[in-house]
Amino acid sequence: MKKLLRFFTINILILISVLFSISSVDAKVVKKTTTTKKVYSAKINHVEILATRYKTVLNAQMKNKVSKIALSSNGYNVAITDSALKKALNETSRANNVDRVYITKVFVKKRFIGYTLKIQYKRETTAQNNVNSNNVQAIYETETYKKSLDFFLLDKHKEDINKLSYEIAKAIFDARTSIYIPKELYLGDIKKLTEAIEDVLYSYSDFGYLRRIGYTVDTKGATLTFGYSLSQDEILKMNVGLYDVVKNTASKIEAQINSSNTLEEKIKIIHDYIAYNFNYDVDFLKTNDEAQYARDSHAYYALTTNKAICGGYSSAFQRLTKYFGIESLIVIGTADGDAHAWNKVKVGDMWLHVDVTFDDPVVYGYPNRNMIRYDYFLKTDEEMARTHRWN
Repeated sequence: MKKLLRFFTINILILISVLFSISSVDAKVVKKTTTTKKVYSAKINHVEILATRYKTVLNAQMKNKVSKIALSSNGYNVAITDSALKKALNETSRANNVDRVYITKVFVKKRFIGYTLKIQYKRETTAQNNVNSNNVQAIYETETYKKSLDFFLLDKHKEDINKLSYEIAKAIFDARTSIYIPKELYLGDIKKLTEAIEDVLYSYSDFGYLRRIGYTVDTKGATLTFGYSLSQDEILKMNVGLYDVVKNTASKIEAQINSSNTLEEKIKIIHDYIAYNFNYDVDFLKTNDEAQYARDSHAYYALTTNKAICGGYSSAFQRLTKYFGIESLIVIGTADGDAHAWNKVKVGDMWLHVDVTFDDPVVYGYPNRNMIRYDYFLKTDEEMARTHRWN
Protein backbone atom coordinates (compact mmCIF):
# COMPACT_ATOMS: atom_id res chain seq x y z
CA MET A 1 0.00 0.00 0.00
CA LYS A 2 1.41 3.29 -1.02
CA LYS A 3 2.00 5.66 1.90
CA LEU A 4 1.67 9.31 1.44
CA LEU A 5 3.37 11.74 3.79
CA ARG A 6 2.36 15.36 3.66
CA PHE A 7 3.36 18.22 5.82
CA PHE A 8 3.28 21.99 5.72
CA THR A 9 6.15 24.33 4.90
CA ILE A 10 7.04 26.26 8.02
CA ASN A 11 7.83 29.95 7.84
CA ILE A 12 10.84 30.43 10.12
CA LEU A 13 13.34 30.29 7.25
CA ILE A 14 11.35 32.99 5.47
CA LEU A 15 11.23 35.12 8.63
CA ILE A 16 15.01 34.92 8.92
CA SER A 17 15.55 35.97 5.31
CA VAL A 18 13.23 38.93 5.87
CA LEU A 19 15.11 39.90 9.02
CA PHE A 20 18.51 40.01 7.32
CA SER A 21 17.14 42.16 4.51
CA ILE A 22 16.38 45.00 6.95
CA SER A 23 18.84 47.89 7.06
CA SER A 24 20.87 47.85 10.27
CA VAL A 25 21.40 51.59 10.90
CA ASP A 26 18.74 54.27 11.29
CA ALA A 27 16.32 52.09 9.38
CA LYS A 28 12.58 52.26 9.31
CA VAL A 29 10.81 49.11 10.48
CA VAL A 30 10.38 46.74 7.58
CA LYS A 31 7.23 44.65 7.61
CA LYS A 32 6.68 41.94 5.11
CA THR A 33 3.99 39.34 4.70
CA THR A 34 5.21 35.99 3.44
CA THR A 35 2.98 33.59 1.62
CA THR A 36 2.96 30.02 0.48
CA LYS A 37 2.43 29.27 -3.19
CA LYS A 38 -0.66 27.24 -3.95
CA VAL A 39 -1.50 25.06 -6.92
CA TYR A 40 -5.12 24.54 -7.90
CA SER A 41 -6.50 22.07 -10.39
CA ALA A 42 -9.85 23.81 -10.82
CA LYS A 43 -10.92 27.36 -11.66
CA ILE A 44 -11.04 29.51 -8.55
CA ASN A 45 -12.00 33.01 -7.50
CA HIS A 46 -8.61 34.66 -6.97
CA VAL A 47 -10.14 37.74 -5.33
CA GLU A 48 -11.83 35.61 -2.67
CA ILE A 49 -8.66 33.58 -2.04
CA LEU A 50 -6.51 36.67 -1.65
CA ALA A 51 -9.14 38.53 0.40
CA THR A 52 -9.26 35.62 2.87
CA ARG A 53 -5.49 35.74 3.29
CA TYR A 54 -5.54 39.53 3.69
CA LYS A 55 -8.29 39.26 6.32
CA THR A 56 -6.23 36.77 8.34
CA VAL A 57 -3.23 39.08 8.35
CA LEU A 58 -5.23 42.25 8.99
CA ASN A 59 -7.23 40.79 11.87
CA ALA A 60 -4.09 39.50 13.57
CA GLN A 61 -2.22 42.80 13.17
CA MET A 62 -5.16 45.06 14.00
CA LYS A 63 -5.92 43.18 17.20
CA ASN A 64 -2.40 44.11 18.32
CA LYS A 65 -2.94 47.72 17.17
CA VAL A 66 -0.10 47.58 14.64
CA SER A 67 0.07 50.96 12.91
CA LYS A 68 1.87 49.84 9.74
CA ILE A 69 1.02 46.65 7.89
CA ALA A 70 2.70 45.24 4.80
CA LEU A 71 0.71 43.06 2.42
CA SER A 72 2.18 41.10 -0.48
CA SER A 73 0.60 41.04 -3.93
CA ASN A 74 1.18 37.27 -3.94
CA GLY A 75 2.01 37.64 -7.62
CA TYR A 76 -1.47 38.91 -8.56
CA ASN A 77 -2.07 42.00 -10.67
CA VAL A 78 -3.29 45.33 -9.27
CA ALA A 79 -6.92 44.80 -10.30
CA ILE A 80 -7.20 41.57 -8.30
CA THR A 81 -5.27 42.82 -5.28
CA ASP A 82 -7.22 46.10 -5.12
CA SER A 83 -10.51 44.20 -5.08
CA ALA A 84 -9.23 41.73 -2.50
CA LEU A 85 -7.87 44.48 -0.26
CA LYS A 86 -11.09 46.49 -0.42
CA LYS A 87 -13.12 43.43 0.53
CA ALA A 88 -10.75 42.51 3.37
CA LEU A 89 -10.74 46.05 4.81
CA ASN A 90 -14.52 46.25 4.70
CA GLU A 91 -14.72 43.11 6.85
CA THR A 92 -11.92 43.88 9.31
CA SER A 93 -11.85 47.63 9.96
CA ARG A 94 -15.02 48.01 12.00
CA ALA A 95 -14.41 44.87 14.05
CA ASN A 96 -10.96 46.16 15.03
CA ASN A 97 -11.95 49.75 15.87
CA VAL A 98 -10.12 51.23 12.86
CA ASP A 99 -10.67 54.91 12.15
CA ARG A 100 -8.71 55.46 8.92
CA VAL A 101 -6.48 53.49 6.56
CA TYR A 102 -3.88 55.10 4.29
CA ILE A 103 -2.86 52.79 1.44
CA THR A 104 0.43 53.02 -0.47
CA LYS A 105 1.21 50.74 -3.40
CA VAL A 106 4.77 49.41 -3.35
CA PHE A 107 6.77 48.93 -6.55
CA VAL A 108 10.25 47.51 -7.09
CA LYS A 109 11.77 48.38 -10.47
CA LYS A 110 8.28 49.26 -11.73
CA ARG A 111 6.96 45.87 -10.65
CA PHE A 112 4.00 45.94 -8.26
CA ILE A 113 4.74 43.84 -5.16
CA GLY A 114 2.08 44.85 -2.64
CA TYR A 115 0.87 47.49 -0.20
CA THR A 116 1.90 49.39 2.89
CA LEU A 117 -1.06 50.31 5.10
CA LYS A 118 -0.91 53.03 7.75
CA ILE A 119 -3.65 52.40 10.29
CA GLN A 120 -5.26 54.94 12.61
CA TYR A 121 -7.36 53.45 15.37
CA LYS A 122 -10.22 55.03 17.23
CA ARG A 123 -9.29 56.02 20.73
CA GLU A 124 -10.31 53.61 23.45
CA THR A 125 -11.51 54.92 26.76
CA THR A 126 -9.07 55.03 29.65
CA ALA A 127 -11.15 52.39 31.40
CA GLN A 128 -10.78 49.98 28.45
CA ASN A 129 -7.03 50.48 28.31
CA ASN A 130 -6.67 49.96 32.04
CA VAL A 131 -8.71 46.75 31.96
CA ASN A 132 -6.60 45.24 29.14
CA SER A 133 -3.33 46.32 30.72
CA ASN A 134 -4.31 45.16 34.18
CA ASN A 135 -5.47 41.76 32.94
CA VAL A 136 -2.17 41.07 31.17
CA GLN A 137 -0.10 42.44 34.05
CA ALA A 138 -2.01 40.22 36.47
CA ILE A 139 -1.03 37.17 34.39
CA TYR A 140 2.66 38.16 34.46
CA GLU A 141 2.61 38.28 38.26
CA THR A 142 1.18 34.78 38.81
CA GLU A 143 3.29 31.82 39.90
CA THR A 144 1.78 29.83 37.04
CA TYR A 145 3.20 32.34 34.55
CA LYS A 146 6.66 32.26 36.11
CA LYS A 147 6.73 28.47 36.24
CA SER A 148 5.50 28.19 32.64
CA LEU A 149 8.05 30.69 31.33
CA ASP A 150 10.88 28.87 33.10
CA PHE A 151 9.73 25.52 31.67
CA PHE A 152 9.15 26.96 28.19
CA LEU A 153 12.56 28.55 27.71
CA LEU A 154 15.60 26.46 26.84
CA ASP A 155 18.49 26.69 29.29
CA LYS A 156 20.56 28.64 26.76
CA HIS A 157 17.89 31.36 26.75
CA LYS A 158 17.53 31.73 30.52
CA GLU A 159 18.06 35.23 31.91
CA ASP A 160 21.22 34.33 33.84
CA ILE A 161 22.76 32.59 30.81
CA ASN A 162 22.00 34.92 27.90
CA LYS A 163 20.18 38.14 28.75
CA LEU A 164 19.82 39.21 25.09
CA SER A 165 18.21 35.96 23.93
CA TYR A 166 16.09 35.87 27.08
CA GLU A 167 14.57 39.30 26.36
CA ILE A 168 13.76 38.34 22.76
CA ALA A 169 12.28 34.94 23.62
CA LYS A 170 10.29 36.33 26.54
CA ALA A 171 8.82 39.11 24.36
CA ILE A 172 7.56 36.56 21.82
CA PHE A 173 6.34 34.29 24.64
CA ASP A 174 4.35 37.27 26.01
CA ALA A 175 3.16 38.26 22.50
CA ARG A 176 4.43 41.80 22.99
CA THR A 177 4.25 44.04 19.95
CA SER A 178 7.59 45.74 20.70
CA ILE A 179 10.53 45.77 23.11
CA TYR A 180 13.56 48.00 23.54
CA ILE A 181 16.99 46.34 23.66
CA PRO A 182 19.71 48.45 25.30
CA LYS A 183 22.86 48.77 23.22
CA GLU A 184 25.04 47.11 25.86
CA LEU A 185 23.19 43.80 25.43
CA TYR A 186 24.38 43.42 21.84
CA LEU A 187 27.48 45.64 22.16
CA GLY A 188 26.23 47.85 19.35
CA ASP A 189 26.80 44.98 16.91
CA ILE A 190 23.71 44.47 14.71
CA LYS A 191 25.06 41.11 13.57
CA LYS A 192 25.10 39.93 17.19
CA LEU A 193 21.50 41.12 17.58
CA THR A 194 20.25 39.38 14.42
CA GLU A 195 22.09 36.17 15.32
CA ALA A 196 20.33 36.17 18.70
CA ILE A 197 16.95 36.59 16.99
CA GLU A 198 17.79 33.82 14.54
CA ASP A 199 18.77 31.46 17.34
CA VAL A 200 15.49 32.09 19.19
CA LEU A 201 13.38 31.55 16.07
CA TYR A 202 15.12 28.28 15.21
CA SER A 203 14.66 26.91 18.74
CA TYR A 204 10.86 26.94 19.21
CA SER A 205 8.23 25.44 16.93
CA ASP A 206 5.68 26.97 19.32
CA PHE A 207 6.51 30.41 17.91
CA GLY A 208 4.60 29.58 14.71
CA TYR A 209 2.25 32.44 15.60
CA LEU A 210 5.03 34.97 14.92
CA ARG A 211 4.43 36.46 11.48
CA ARG A 212 6.64 39.55 11.31
CA ILE A 213 9.83 40.96 12.83
CA GLY A 214 11.30 44.40 12.33
CA TYR A 215 13.71 46.70 14.09
CA THR A 216 14.97 50.25 14.26
CA VAL A 217 18.18 51.39 15.93
CA ASP A 218 19.23 54.61 17.59
CA THR A 219 22.29 55.72 19.53
CA LYS A 220 21.17 53.94 22.72
CA GLY A 221 19.78 50.65 21.42
CA ALA A 222 17.29 48.88 19.18
CA THR A 223 13.51 48.62 19.13
CA LEU A 224 12.21 45.25 17.98
CA THR A 225 8.63 45.02 16.70
CA PHE A 226 6.57 41.86 16.26
CA GLY A 227 3.36 40.88 14.50
CA TYR A 228 1.28 37.80 15.25
CA SER A 229 -1.38 35.68 13.61
CA LEU A 230 -3.18 35.07 16.93
CA SER A 231 -4.44 37.43 19.62
CA GLN A 232 -2.34 38.03 22.71
CA ASP A 233 -5.04 36.39 24.84
CA GLU A 234 -4.88 33.16 22.86
CA ILE A 235 -1.08 33.13 22.78
CA LEU A 236 -0.83 33.63 26.54
CA LYS A 237 -3.44 30.94 27.11
CA MET A 238 -1.31 28.44 25.19
CA ASN A 239 2.07 29.50 26.57
CA VAL A 240 1.07 29.94 30.21
CA GLY A 241 -1.02 26.77 30.15
CA LEU A 242 1.66 24.63 28.50
CA TYR A 243 3.37 23.34 31.64
CA ASP A 244 0.15 22.00 33.19
CA VAL A 245 -0.85 20.36 29.89
CA VAL A 246 2.57 18.69 29.58
CA LYS A 247 2.38 17.56 33.21
CA ASN A 248 -1.08 16.08 32.65
CA THR A 249 0.07 14.25 29.51
CA ALA A 250 3.21 13.01 31.25
CA SER A 251 1.12 11.45 34.01
CA LYS A 252 -0.36 9.07 31.41
CA ILE A 253 3.03 7.53 30.61
CA GLU A 254 4.93 8.21 33.82
CA ALA A 255 4.59 4.65 35.15
CA GLN A 256 5.98 3.24 31.89
CA ILE A 257 8.84 5.75 31.90
CA ASN A 258 9.79 4.98 35.49
CA SER A 259 9.77 1.23 34.87
CA SER A 260 11.94 1.40 31.73
CA ASN A 261 15.50 0.23 32.05
CA THR A 262 17.20 2.30 29.36
CA LEU A 263 17.09 5.82 28.01
CA GLU A 264 16.22 4.46 24.56
CA GLU A 265 13.13 2.78 26.03
CA LYS A 266 11.99 6.05 27.65
CA ILE A 267 12.39 7.91 24.36
CA LYS A 268 10.45 5.20 22.53
CA ILE A 269 7.54 5.49 25.00
CA ILE A 270 7.29 9.24 24.30
CA HIS A 271 7.67 8.68 20.55
CA ASP A 272 4.95 6.03 20.54
CA TYR A 273 2.53 8.06 22.66
CA ILE A 274 2.69 10.98 20.23
CA ALA A 275 2.62 8.84 17.08
CA TYR A 276 -0.36 6.82 18.32
CA ASN A 277 -2.45 9.65 19.77
CA PHE A 278 -1.74 12.50 17.36
CA ASN A 279 -3.40 13.00 13.98
CA TYR A 280 -1.71 15.04 11.29
CA ASP A 281 -4.00 17.99 10.48
CA VAL A 282 -4.66 17.15 6.83
CA ASP A 283 -7.60 19.58 6.79
CA PHE A 284 -5.16 22.45 7.34
CA LEU A 285 -3.41 21.57 4.10
CA LYS A 286 -6.59 22.51 2.23
CA THR A 287 -6.81 26.02 3.69
CA ASN A 288 -3.29 27.11 4.73
CA ASP A 289 -4.96 29.34 7.31
CA GLU A 290 -2.24 31.22 9.21
CA ALA A 291 -4.06 31.14 12.55
CA GLN A 292 -4.56 27.37 12.31
CA TYR A 293 -0.94 26.96 11.29
CA ALA A 294 0.08 28.71 14.52
CA ARG A 295 -2.15 26.45 16.63
CA ASP A 296 -1.07 23.26 14.84
CA SER A 297 2.59 24.17 15.50
CA HIS A 298 2.15 24.66 19.26
CA ALA A 299 2.62 21.88 21.81
CA TYR A 300 -0.32 23.14 23.91
CA TYR A 301 -2.77 22.78 21.02
CA ALA A 302 -1.23 19.47 19.91
CA LEU A 303 -1.47 17.93 23.39
CA THR A 304 -5.01 19.20 24.06
CA THR A 305 -6.53 18.34 20.67
CA ASN A 306 -4.21 15.53 19.47
CA LYS A 307 -4.00 17.38 16.16
CA ALA A 308 -0.82 18.94 14.77
CA ILE A 309 1.55 19.53 11.89
CA CYS A 310 5.31 18.91 12.07
CA GLY A 311 5.89 21.89 14.38
CA GLY A 312 3.37 20.57 16.89
CA TYR A 313 4.78 17.04 16.75
CA SER A 314 8.35 18.22 17.32
CA SER A 315 7.43 20.68 20.06
CA ALA A 316 5.32 18.11 21.95
CA PHE A 317 8.23 15.65 21.77
CA GLN A 318 10.65 18.30 23.02
CA ARG A 319 8.37 19.29 25.92
CA LEU A 320 7.72 15.74 27.08
CA THR A 321 11.37 14.71 26.91
CA LYS A 322 12.32 17.83 28.85
CA TYR A 323 9.72 17.04 31.51
CA PHE A 324 11.32 13.62 32.03
CA GLY A 325 14.84 15.07 32.14
CA ILE A 326 15.89 13.95 28.65
CA GLU A 327 17.93 16.41 26.57
CA SER A 328 16.39 17.18 23.19
CA LEU A 329 16.11 20.02 20.72
CA ILE A 330 14.16 20.99 17.61
CA VAL A 331 15.81 20.76 14.20
CA ILE A 332 14.58 22.96 11.38
CA GLY A 333 15.53 22.08 7.83
CA THR A 334 14.04 20.26 4.88
CA ALA A 335 12.84 16.72 4.21
CA ASP A 336 12.35 15.43 0.70
CA GLY A 337 12.85 19.00 -0.47
CA ASP A 338 10.18 20.65 1.72
CA ALA A 339 10.76 22.67 4.89
CA HIS A 340 10.22 20.56 7.98
CA ALA A 341 10.77 20.31 11.75
CA TRP A 342 11.86 17.28 13.77
CA ASN A 343 14.00 16.54 16.84
CA LYS A 344 17.42 15.45 18.03
CA VAL A 345 17.79 13.72 21.38
CA LYS A 346 20.95 13.06 23.40
CA VAL A 347 21.71 9.39 24.03
CA GLY A 348 25.03 8.94 25.80
CA ASP A 349 27.53 11.10 23.97
CA MET A 350 25.56 11.13 20.73
CA TRP A 351 22.77 13.34 19.38
CA LEU A 352 20.35 11.17 17.40
CA HIS A 353 17.45 12.20 15.17
CA VAL A 354 13.78 11.45 15.86
CA ASP A 355 11.06 12.45 13.37
CA VAL A 356 7.73 11.52 14.93
CA THR A 357 5.79 13.21 12.11
CA PHE A 358 7.28 10.87 9.53
CA ASP A 359 6.84 7.89 11.84
CA ASP A 360 3.09 8.70 12.08
CA PRO A 361 2.25 8.47 8.38
CA VAL A 362 -0.67 9.92 6.48
CA VAL A 363 -2.03 7.18 4.22
CA TYR A 364 -3.99 8.11 1.11
CA GLY A 365 -4.58 11.58 2.54
CA TYR A 366 -5.90 10.40 5.93
CA PRO A 367 -4.19 10.03 9.35
CA ASN A 368 -3.64 6.41 10.38
CA ARG A 369 -3.72 5.91 14.15
CA ASN A 370 -2.99 2.21 13.92
CA MET A 371 0.37 2.60 12.20
CA ILE A 372 3.59 3.56 13.96
CA ARG A 373 6.92 3.34 12.18
CA TYR A 374 10.52 3.54 13.36
CA ASP A 375 12.10 4.55 10.07
CA TYR A 376 13.15 7.89 11.59
CA PHE A 377 13.75 6.86 15.20
CA LEU A 378 17.18 7.40 16.82
CA LYS A 379 18.98 7.85 13.52
CA THR A 380 22.53 9.11 13.09
CA ASP A 381 23.35 12.17 11.02
CA GLU A 382 24.51 9.93 8.18
CA GLU A 383 21.27 7.90 8.20
CA MET A 384 19.02 10.96 8.45
CA ALA A 385 20.86 12.80 5.68
CA ARG A 386 19.42 10.39 3.15
CA THR A 387 16.09 12.22 3.30
CA HIS A 388 16.60 15.28 5.53
CA ARG A 389 18.78 18.39 5.29
CA TRP A 390 19.72 20.83 8.08
CA ASN A 391 22.46 23.28 9.02
